[in-house]
Amino acid sequence: MVLRSSELHHNLQYLNGMLTTHEAAKHLDLSYWHFMHLVEAGRIPGVRVVDRWLFSPDDLNDYKRSKFGVLEDMAKTALESPAIGLTEKQAIICHHLVANERPSEIARKLQQSRQAVHSQISLIREKVTRLQATSIISSETPTIGNTPPTMKRTTRGKRAQASL
Repeated sequence: MVLRSSELHHNLQYLNGMLTTHEAAKHLDLSYWHFMHLVEAGRIPGVRVVDRWLFSPDDLNDYKRSKFGVLEDMAKTALESPAIGLTEKQAIICHHLVANERPSEIARKLQQSRQAVHSQISLIREKVTRLQATSIISSETPTIGNTPPTMKRTTRGKRAQASL
């Protein structure tokens, strides 16, 4: 196959800035083997050039966002709502999550076990869920001017005897 010079120039520009498999794995903070497993499974897009894989940093960031974006959104919500009552450690973890860091990175930086960081993230998730549930309930409760008619509560007791 012969490429015209304009096509070659465009293709070379596209390949400029691409990352190798080792660089891409490091970018995502994954082991090389786990990274290649994800590539072979089709979960991370790449370009195969002869016998090498090349990866776009934008595609890698999209993958990272799809994987950890939920945590980032949860952390933003937790930091924006003082009613949640985060502990100091939970607030620090939320700041790291907002900075798009993975839990394993956070554990290394805080010199904590991954299990400890994940348990704190679970507690943060519970607090955010609880806050969201209470805000949904409070938005569904009617205002004073819009109160629905009250229903009379009946009890299950002895049945009234019919007169004969």
